[in-house]
Amino acid sequence: MLWKITQNVLTTIVVLYTGIHWGLASVPGLYFVLSVFELTTGDLLYYRALYIGISLGIAYVMWMLSTILITSILGFIFKPSIGSVRVPFLSLTSIRWGFLNVLDRLAKPSVHHMVPSWITDFYYRAMGCKIGKRSFVSSDRINDPYMVTIGDNSIIGSKVIITPHLAEKNDLVLSPVTIGDNCLIGLGAQINPGCIIGDDVVIASRAIVPKYTTIPKGEVWAGIPAKRIKKK
Repeated sequence: MLWKITQNVLTTIVVLYTGIHWGLASVPGLYFVLSVFELTTGDLLYYRALYIGISLGIAYVMWMLSTILITSILGFIFKPSIGSVRVPFLSLTSIRWGFLNVLDRLAKPSVHHMVPSWITDFYYRAMGCKIGKRSFVSSDRINDPYMVTIGDNSIIGSKVIITPHLAEKNDLVLSPVTIGDNCLIGLGAQINPGCIIGDDVVIASRAIVPKYTTIPKGEVWAGIPAKRIKKK
């Protein structure tokens, strides 16, 4: 009963905060649209519609960039860091994880439209993700980025899911994910909590790597669940 009440209260706070977070992010774009609206009052209706329509599109892009920036600033301030733990759902660690998770989800609609780019790399790094030199991240589905490490010269394909958390019975389980150097994680693959991917590893498209899997250097894995199919 206590957990249900706590969950309802926290959910209500999250909903209200979502409105504030996205509302603040909309201010620059809204200011731009209102400025165009006022500046075009004397123009013909067709041209005014054209200018305002373009300003609305630009305002949407500004909203996405502002959302990413505000979330990145909060991530930098709070400096997310949770190690490998197993805790009850009703615990301070779970609540802290939930708050960080909410921040991340608020930015994900914007990240979706921006990957791959230096903008989303900046976002992931601000949220604590370690991304090596010359690595290419094309996924908007890196969860709990502060628990993810990606080495140098690695490619994270589109729609790859990396999730360092899971629910087991009444517990929240958090375990970091590490991806080595020169790795290729194919489109739509899923890397589960506690996985350690060695250097020069290839994970085939759509493969699902089970939790706590360690993949040695130079291997190719595929399938559901993923298994070694050969050494490179």
